[in-house]
Amino acid sequence: MTVDADGVDGPEVALVEDERNVRELYLDVLGAKGFHVVPLDSVAAAEAYLARHAPDVLLLDVKLGDGDGLVLLDKLRKQGLRTPVIVMTAFGTVDRAVQALRAGATDFLVKPFAHERLLSAVAAALEAGRRLVELELAAPTVAPSTEAGRALVGAGGGLRDVVALLPRVAASDATVLVRGESGTGKELVARAIHAASPRLDQPFVSLNCAALPPSLLESELFGFERGAFTGAHARHKGLIESAEGGTLFLDEIGDMSLEAQSRLLRVLQERELTRIGGREAVKVDIRVIAATHRDLDEMAASERFRADLLYRLAVIPIHLPPLRERAQDIPGLIEHFLAKHAAKQKLPAPRPDAETLRRASAWPWPGNVRELENFIERSVVLGRFDFDSLRLPPTPKLAPAPPPAPVETAEPATPEGASPVLTLRAAVAQAERAAVIAALQAAKGQKTAAARLLGVSYKTLFNKIHEHDIREELHIG
Repeated sequence: MTVDADGVDGPEVALVEDERNVRELYLDVLGAKGFHVVPLDSVAAAEAYLARHAPDVLLLDVKLGDGDGLVLLDKLRKQGLRTPVIVMTAFGTVDRAVQALRAGATDFLVKPFAHERLLSAVAAALEAGRRLVELELAAPTVAPSTEAGRALVGAGGGLRDVVALLPRVAASDATVLVRGESGTGKELVARAIHAASPRLDQPFVSLNCAALPPSLLESELFGFERGAFTGAHARHKGLIESAEGGTLFLDEIGDMSLEAQSRLLRVLQERELTRIGGREAVKVDIRVIAATHRDLDEMAASERFRADLLYRLAVIPIHLPPLRERAQDIPGLIEHFLAKHAAKQKLPAPRPDAETLRRASAWPWPGNVRELENFIERSVVLGRFDFDSLRLPPTPKLAPAPPPAPVETAEPATPEGASPVLTLRAAVAQAERAAVIAALQAAKGQKTAAARLLGVSYKTLFNKIHEHDIREELHIG
């Protein structure tokens, strides 16, 4: 981080690019938008810098004078680098993009690219970094234990049922569906199940289904044969095959396309897959754990998610309650975060009295554990518990929606003078349309903010805008 002219910390971007002119161009573009850019011209310089610093985003060229950027990325990830990484190259192929994603890249840019594309990629990487922090800070926290390989620390009464269930779930090979709001620790639960299972010594492979476009998600998940599409120069095993013998964790399964859902259903039913462009069936031995914050039952009812796949996934359903329903866990989490941030800031931690604990336990924490930790870190820095800094997000007013497109009415025909009865699907579509419009208006056309209000991904919001034909009438970009 660095401090700009207004005294506000600006996100730090480490830029690894060996061509001086290109490096200076990117530095100017990012610097003009308030980013603090650290220019690095080689693999050696990047390794030396990243050994001592943790930038908010890493921009990494593939072809460097003293090495390969993807080899460096793989090494950094194995060393524990958590920074979102954007890979850049002048040699863009699907094969190279998949290789970058497998090495742990957040995005893949093909040179030359527009300045707007660079800025949007960095903004998305910053958001990805925030989401990672939210995931890792979401209770429960995984820690070593003599029982079942792992235990969920800080899981009090609100998660007692989940904790009690995990050893039996881990001992089985049944498919698991973990549901819960963003930040409730779904991936941590999946990792705890894997770590306590007989598959412990085999791979744990994770994929966020909302992070990739449908075509890339399918090739990444199921693999492809040489010549399956332009750029497919060699056969590639997908993540399912990479998880052989271990566990495949599919986060945000509700964002998976219907075509990919059909392919996944076959894997679960037949325990085999066919790579894209291939004919040979490949046998696989994996355990699947899926997670979502969406209402898959409603999505299945409206045919946006395959009902038969939902039944296969939810053999063992696990629900993680939000922090507002786990007030009894809050004092323990406060103690944990106070110790952590007092050590990090090298400051004495304020001690919470009974009133502080009461107020903290009564607060709804809409941002879940991430919001709680931010509050505690701020309290350590200020030396006091500043409850006045907490604000609930505004609840958008539902504005009247423009007249919807013609919809089917239920039979028999509505008697004269009576209100028409909508089919269930039409009613759902009308309610969705009104909610999307209200969120966009509340967010003043900012789709990222609107998506947060709706609790969906940017991609889902984008699709809904087109599905309900509301882009033009709202005049939003």
